[in-house]
Amino acid sequence: MRAWIAILVMLLSLPVWAAQDGNEGLYEMAAPPDSAFIRVVNITDGQVAVEMDDWRQSLSPRQAGDYLYRPVGKAQISVAGKPFAFEFEARSVQTLVFDGASLVKHEDIYFNNRLKALLVMYNLSDQSASLQTLNGAVNVIGPLLAGNSGEREINGVKVALKVALDSGSELPLEEVVLQRGRIYTVLVTPGSGGVQAHLEESHVATTP
Repeated sequence: MRAWIAILVMLLSLPVWAAQDGNEGLYEMAAPPDSAFIRVVNITDGQVAVEMDDWRQSLSPRQAGDYLYRPVGKAQISVAGKPFAFEFEARSVQTLVFDGASLVKHEDIYFNNRLKALLVMYNLSDQSASLQTLNGAVNVIGPLLAGNSGEREINGVKVALKVALDSGSELPLEEVVLQRGRIYTVLVTPGSGGVQAHLEESHVATTP
């Protein structure tokens, strides 16, 4: 299982990542070279608190948290009061999916194409799912098996999308204007009322 997403450096007010190529001065905030990145996705039905060092974030049900950059090495992260130990390698990106009891780690990749937007879908449901245009004419990502993820770089456009499930159900997503150089995450998650899907723009924490 491999999850696709990416990070390098981010403009303070915009989730735009820049390669460590000497252009960091163009950005208001830059992570130190060789930083590791981590975020938590909450797929439970309740609010959870995420803590690492002096950083805190509260995640709503089925919400992806901000990315946090940190030095390489061992660290402990607490989710809903439960401690988890991890070791971070240089220039690594990890997405940790919290199901109420455990954290499932996704090893992600960097994205630094400023000419495209990146769409990433995490299929955390129990059935296959595809990301399609709302009219079904174009299959954007997938089909993805349960527990898998996929990605696609596309031009910056205004687009209406939907998630099509293997059961035949369709879950329309809010229309969005995709901006070049930014990352958008589609979460397909289980819920008490059935499978749910939503699209959100990815961000980095402003306080490391």
